[in-house]
Amino acid sequence: MAKILERRKRLLHAADELQRECFGKSVQKLMEEYGKEENRRAVIQTFEELACRWKELHKDPADETKAASLGITYCLSSILTKSYAFRLYLYGKEFWLEEKPAELIWKPPYFFEFLEGDMVSIVKGLGGSFPRLCRAEEDAVRLQCADYYLAAVQKLCEDMAEEIMDSMGFRELKKTEDFFLFFGRFQGEGEKIWNISS
Repeated sequence: MAKILERRKRLLHAADELQRECFGKSVQKLMEEYGKEENRRAVIQTFEELACRWKELHKDPADETKAASLGITYCLSSILTKSYAFRLYLYGKEFWLEEKPAELIWKPPYFFEFLEGDMVSIVKGLGGSFPRLCRAEEDAVRLQCADYYLAAVQKLCEDMAEEIMDSMGFRELKKTEDFFLFFGRFQGEGEKIWNISS
């Protein structure tokens, strides 16, 4: 068991060295893509669709529920199955216990295509020192490499928060005075990345 753990440690260290090199190139391309107006507009439209779903769920005039938070969440299983789908949620004050949260699946373009390209390069680069990777080892490498891309998606959402909140869908949305955006694992740890008072 100790040998397996030592191999895993060496494998992940070597993979991280390769990933840093790959990601440096990929992040430049991502910045170019998301500097384009049409790609930024596509992100805003996704979030506006979420706001429309909230309004539809709470259209009853007697329902005075206000949106209190917007969650951008990911599942580790989504990374391992390579679906790379984020779950966007609008919650009321009850948060996880909200009876009628608005939900939408979002697959941000380019990010995970680049991750898959990085994985091909990394597995090839590891081939000399680690000629036979088992599925569990490849999954461990994928999860570690995905951290770079998850951080990039989080940064995109932080950078675009004002644009999203200034969109028609969110301007018309009834929100609490302390409305905030958070990013993190689905029903797990998360981090506030924007709040209405900032």
